[in-house]
Amino acid sequence: MQVSASALAQQVTLHEQQATLQQVLREIRRQSEVDFIIKTNQIRKSHPVTIDVKDKPLEEVLKMIFAHQPIDYVVDNKTIIILDRNETSFKPSVLSSNSSLRLQQTLTGRVITSNSEPLPGVSVVEKGTNNATLTNDNGQFSLSVTKTPAVLVFTYIGFVSQEVTATTTTPALVTMHEDLASLDEVVVVGYGTVDKRDLTTAVTTMRPKDLIQGAVSPLMAIQGKVPGLTIASTNGTDPNANLSIQLRGINSINASQGPLIVIDGVPGGSMSTVVREDIESINVLRDASAAAIYGTRASGGVILITTKRAKAGTASITYTTEGFAESIRRRPEVLSAEEFLANERGEDLGHRTDWYDEVTNDNPFSHRHVVNLSGGTENAQLYATFNYRDAKGIAIGSSRKEYGGRINSTFKLLNGLAEISSNIAYNHSNANYSQLNTDRNDNGIFNMALVLNPTETPYDASDPTGYNVWTGGYEYWNPVAEVMLLKNQTEYKNLLANSTLKLNITDYLNTSVMVGINNRSDHPVFYRSAQHRVSRENGIDGFARQAYGRGNDRTFEWTVNFNKRINDHNINAVAGYSYQDFNSRGFDASNSNFPVDGLEENGLGNGTFLKEGSAGMGSWRNPSVKLAAFFGRVNYTFLDRYIVTATLRREGSSKFARENRWGTFPGISVGWRVSEEGFLQNSNILSDLKLRAGYGETGNEGFDSKVAFRMYSPDTWYRSGGKWIQTFGVGHNQNANIKWEVKKELNVGLDFGFFDNRLTGRFDIYNRKVDDMLYDISVSQPPAIHDKTTMNVGNMENRGFEGDLTGVIVTNENWEYSTTLAYSHNKSVLTSLWGSTTFQDRKGFPAPGSPGNAVRLYPGEEIGRFFIWRHAGFTEDGKWMLYDKDGNAFDSSKQSKTLADKSFVGNAIPRIILSWNHSLRYKNFDASLYMRSWLGYDVFNMINMYYSVPIVAGQNVLKSAYEDHKHITGEKELSDYWLEKGNFLKIDALSVGYTFPNHFIRPLKNLRLYATGRDLFVFTKYSGLDPEVNINGLEPGFEERHAYPKTRTFMLGVQVSF
Repeated sequence: MQVSASALAQQVTLHEQQATLQQVLREIRRQSEVDFIIKTNQIRKSHPVTIDVKDKPLEEVLKMIFAHQPIDYVVDNKTIIILDRNETSFKPSVLSSNSSLRLQQTLTGRVITSNSEPLPGVSVVEKGTNNATLTNDNGQFSLSVTKTPAVLVFTYIGFVSQEVTATTTTPALVTMHEDLASLDEVVVVGYGTVDKRDLTTAVTTMRPKDLIQGAVSPLMAIQGKVPGLTIASTNGTDPNANLSIQLRGINSINASQGPLIVIDGVPGGSMSTVVREDIESINVLRDASAAAIYGTRASGGVILITTKRAKAGTASITYTTEGFAESIRRRPEVLSAEEFLANERGEDLGHRTDWYDEVTNDNPFSHRHVVNLSGGTENAQLYATFNYRDAKGIAIGSSRKEYGGRINSTFKLLNGLAEISSNIAYNHSNANYSQLNTDRNDNGIFNMALVLNPTETPYDASDPTGYNVWTGGYEYWNPVAEVMLLKNQTEYKNLLANSTLKLNITDYLNTSVMVGINNRSDHPVFYRSAQHRVSRENGIDGFARQAYGRGNDRTFEWTVNFNKRINDHNINAVAGYSYQDFNSRGFDASNSNFPVDGLEENGLGNGTFLKEGSAGMGSWRNPSVKLAAFFGRVNYTFLDRYIVTATLRREGSSKFARENRWGTFPGISVGWRVSEEGFLQNSNILSDLKLRAGYGETGNEGFDSKVAFRMYSPDTWYRSGGKWIQTFGVGHNQNANIKWEVKKELNVGLDFGFFDNRLTGRFDIYNRKVDDMLYDISVSQPPAIHDKTTMNVGNMENRGFEGDLTGVIVTNENWEYSTTLAYSHNKSVLTSLWGSTTFQDRKGFPAPGSPGNAVRLYPGEEIGRFFIWRHAGFTEDGKWMLYDKDGNAFDSSKQSKTLADKSFVGNAIPRIILSWNHSLRYKNFDASLYMRSWLGYDVFNMINMYYSVPIVAGQNVLKSAYEDHKHITGEKELSDYWLEKGNFLKIDALSVGYTFPNHFIRPLKNLRLYATGRDLFVFTKYSGLDPEVNINGLEPGFEERHAYPKTRTFMLGVQVSF
């Protein structure tokens, strides 16, 4: 063994507190000229390191680091080889050869990550020799060898080592992948971090490489990636679509459902304000024992987003540009003009119009651009981003332009004693909506495109607008003219910022103070032209409306973190105080009958309705809501295999009356790393096995802040002394006795790995009960002022299981292939209500006709069942037959059906939700295939119910009316006849990419081309537009008759780094 005295004499400075061995060795490598060779299993068994030294010789520092480690080291020149302590001998010949051999040929190349980013500091060793080098800041290397081809071994801590056969003819491009099974990965869990191997709760962690390519929204980039998390879009891929999120089923009837979003430590943010390129990690706290530390707003789980920060070193600039094109994947098949006339459905007006084509854009194009800048010194780092997006929707009139930026900075002061970090993010959007009113879920133009006479035309050259603006009827109107003759826009602004001062008191104790703001505003404007149909019908020259809303949330948090290892005991603890307040206000004004159209909403005061006293004007301010909490968490590990985590949060909310203001939310979980037991440590098959169990309680205060207090609002007017006087009355029934909704959840889990973690997985099973759900109960008048009072009356239970399985199938010099299967199952049951209200009917079906409600919330029944009549067939003349409450069939045209005849049928919630991801690399090429599937559920096809029955008069219908349903002569019935199995397999994303070899792109650091297709194919027997309907909330499982078209999206992107 050759020990280099000069290498060990180098001085290093370390200030590490319970850092992983990986982190410490990386820091030593950065400060010195030594390299480390370490195996994955050695990383896994290593202990956290706490060390505080300044300008100490490396030899002394290494002795301190490895004094209490289960592994040891030897030094061979400038290479430090990590050994197991039971290795009694070391043969340097494995790594060394005669250093006097003449080196005549030079190999060059570049090492990158799976995200095509350069990887500096990688050890490049000629196999069987001590001939080695390191990659530079651009990931480039140059190594002289005695002969070619030569086998080079690439090693980097935390990444899978690779062997590559290299020649002088072509520079090598090596892609290194993170060790998927590295148990030293740090997981963000709220107010701190925990080593992955010490985690005892159900948490899913995603890095940038895990996100779905081609997705603009971070939410859509994780769709299907998190077991138990369902994401639904109200308007498909429309750039202004709202997304709903639900984790592990329904959590409440009246209060909020979605997870709490925490961005860089600030609760209450929106994922839509974060661009994909800024994300460092996304951690989803799925069970209550993990989420309990966030208390009142964690009933729906917690999503923690950490954005990127700069690292000390050479500055870098990355530019990403992506272009998107869309096309409708499937559209309703209505009668053509000839079929319409042949079936005598209306008169021939002389035109041939495809109304669906008229209300949709032809292959709309969108584009986005992101510029990232990163760099800094040891004591000052800066990360900045600027992004711009111009998106056009498939619906006419729908578009969105947005721009934003982010600055994340870190400054170290007083030799690391103090750190100041800041995160500032701003987002500005201008949205144009195709909706015809201020209801953002109104897609009436698509409903109208199904029913209009195809011999009618949307255009009229003789009309001053150029459109065929027909009047005189509410049921039918020209959707093209409706959209083009009005303006429906909203300007959104959002500022999210926080700063943290951290004091490193000792190497195991620090304290932090964080202040943050979340400032947001919206400015909707609406203008309906004087030439619009509604204006002409009402004899009014235009209608204008402007509104402005502003919200400002402030956060203050103080935390103390303790992290220390004492022999076989490791303690990771945090305690703190949190305060937040929420303030919002706004105004709304409208006017009508303007002298000219040109001023639109900008001339709001010019309408005559203002002078006549008929204009609308109002303002509002919500009561300030305050949250204050004391919290703590202790994670204790003994012998690196017995783990206990305890959490407690005591929180108060101003939404409650004083006597019920405070709630206590505990959580406890335990873990046993069975694989660290002596009888399994030397197993060649089992790499990791951990059993977990946890119990936790969280609250829900996501309801109106006024229900516990007596609030007054404008009431009636009365005339006195010749004047009208406004009166104010009690706005609602006060209930000072309402208290927290509380979720109690038990979770049992298993983490496992086989064959050196080439096969890994997780499995969780849970039982969740929600008590004291808030609900509006009918009360007597008098003594009550109003007929409804909000009370704690209901209970709900959720049960389910979820997990994932990952296999690294192939990994060698040229090929890499891995696959991940994720699965989940959930069942939500309303167990009780209270008072005279024993059920709640929902989902009323619109005109024509009076179909009634299709959903009933009823104790003992699952959420997601349809409450409708059962179909019993048809009479010989095509009339509907239904079953009554006793199971007897009757002709509904002769016998009236009753509510008592309704039944709970079908199930809108999939019994199993699956996603299956495949990642493949061949040399410089990479590809991924992402599939999703829902199984065991039903969809109510509202489009078929309304438009596939021939008897519907005066409108167009689907072709199926004369193919599948021509025998029906009776009016539609709200029955299970319209239920269909929704099972599907969807090719959700297919991506391919190519990273150019370094010698082709000098002086660039990186150049990558990639393409993605989204929502490409759906394999299903469902006859509607798309079986992937909304399954979130209390009314799941309906394909609406005005459903937004589902589209295929094709994206082409370029990423270049300087």
